[in-house]
Amino acid sequence: MNHLLLALSRPFKPSADMRVSSFFAGIGGFDLGLERAGMNVVFQCELDPFCQQILKRHWPHVPLHDDITTLNPATIPAADLWCAGWPCQDLSTANTERTGLSGKRSGLFFTFMDLVREVQPAWLVMENVPGLLSAEQGTALETVIDTLEADGYLGGWVSCNALDSGLPHNRDRVFFIASFRSERAYHFFTDSSELSGDTSARESSKTKTRPDFRQVALRDNPLVVQRRGGFGYTLAKSICPTLRAQTGGHQGGHSDRPILCGEELDMDRVGAADGVSSRLDGRRGRLIGNAVVPTISEWIGKRILEIEILEQKNMASDRSSLNHITS
Repeated sequence: MNHLLLALSRPFKPSADMRVSSFFAGIGGFDLGLERAGMNVVFQCELDPFCQQILKRHWPHVPLHDDITTLNPATIPAADLWCAGWPCQDLSTANTERTGLSGKRSGLFFTFMDLVREVQPAWLVMENVPGLLSAEQGTALETVIDTLEADGYLGGWVSCNALDSGLPHNRDRVFFIASFRSERAYHFFTDSSELSGDTSARESSKTKTRPDFRQVALRDNPLVVQRRGGFGYTLAKSICPTLRAQTGGHQGGHSDRPILCGEELDMDRVGAADGVSSRLDGRRGRLIGNAVVPTISEWIGKRILEIEILEQKNMASDRSSLNHITS
């Protein structure tokens, strides 16, 4: 069992009540995982009519807005965490004419950040394809980080593959975790045993059929992108090095083509596979292929809740010490 699966199998009783607003919600992959972690989804925004049907079925009492470009920030319920898997079409290398963040669809990142700027939620968790790392000769990633910094968010990013959560699906995605005017998001990376823990004892005690999550995330001297506002880990060996001038040289694009993205599901190819529903047509396959893996968002949610709970304990301890001093 890899460390991501081990972390998800541990008993976890959150004492921090965190509310979530979900943007570009799709079929609710982010939402499902964060709810499994112990959070409460209070708002969703999704344009696709078929996705809306799915969201209304599983979250019938959660307010649902369709078009993010018409969303009034004053109407968004109070939430501690906003999640967003914004459109990838203009960033993905599957699009040979990708226009990056200047594209009509992937450029909705800026619309989302306009709302963030108005409301200033405590946490942001965002997701996109690894093509973001190389889009616009590498400046797209820098633009995302610069925008987060300018709006008061600190944190980092990490690439996670669905395979590492135990699913037989090779789908790599980049996740951003950031906190508003706080370094709490840094603890997600620096304190996470799944990313940076010492696993030597665990390694010697068992035989594994798949590398654990720490190894998958950090093996083979992964590329660490670091700057004043945050840092990230990736296994990509061919991304544009705009954010790491110390490495020199300019590298080519990274292939991030996901299965089912923009394709019809080939039922002749997978229809006989065990566990594949006969109702899984091309439309459903495309939506599943675009969805955030709930297992990964659950892991992210649990880590954030752990950080919040620890922060609450530290604040309570500080108040107790102050009361003792002044009494």
